[in-house]
Amino acid sequence: MIPLLRFVPLFSAGLCLAVPAWALTQVNVGEDQANQGMYNGGWNDGTGGDNGFFVWKMVTKSDGEGSFAGHYLGKVGEKPELAPITTDRVFSLFANGKSYEESVAFRGIAVPLATGDNFSLEIVHGPFQQKGEQDDSTPSEVGVTYRTGTADGAVTDIETGARVRFFAREGAPNYLITDSEKEFDTGIPITQEALALTLTLVDADTYDLEVINLKDKSVKLIEGRKLGGEAGAPIQSLAFFNRNAETHDFSFNNFQLSRNAP
Repeated sequence: MIPLLRFVPLFSAGLCLAVPAWALTQVNVGEDQANQGMYNGGWNDGTGGDNGFFVWKMVTKSDGEGSFAGHYLGKVGEKPELAPITTDRVFSLFANGKSYEESVAFRGIAVPLATGDNFSLEIVHGPFQQKGEQDDSTPSEVGVTYRTGTADGAVTDIETGARVRFFAREGAPNYLITDSEKEFDTGIPITQEALALTLTLVDADTYDLEVINLKDKSVKLIEGRKLGGEAGAPIQSLAFFNRNAETHDFSFNNFQLSRNAP
């Protein structure tokens, strides 16, 4: 892919926001969305190795009969609530049943984030709601971890090399972040509406995070946060996780990585 100088928008139709002047001189060095032709045959291990990203790796944890965890391409025709982040398909994870099921999708970044980079993606999930009569009482979580390295052998690797994690937890009123702090309350209420997340790498150990509600266009900017993990370590991969969200799945789409033009 040959990078071009261009305006860097979010993918969502109808979202038109003012951007700072520097965004006009950024280069798009990575992008992906579930509508691309390389996913026409499905979204599975080994798909998606293009456009600035390495292939996907899926890992699940379930407990036999009556326990379910996995991945699929969600479609707007079947789930209208996905419309804010696609015209057709999205990446989706499910985890439900009699125990504490987990589904994780790992994704390596071919061009690790550098200072000044902006990395955008969009997510949507429903409320935490029990699907059957049996369920583990441990609080459910959905979210994404930005990581150093590409460990992807187990669901617990969502923590391996973690530099920052953005997530919703069952019972918490607001979205939470784990970075240099064990847990930081963002003050952003957990919502069923789609969100656009843009992480900006200020320097090797500092980041800003912009969170946009794609329905009401409200914007929350979290500035000057310190990354966790090994000091100076690059952000090289993502881990999307659905930890026992039960009735409602966790969906995401529209990755875009841009950086300042040389």
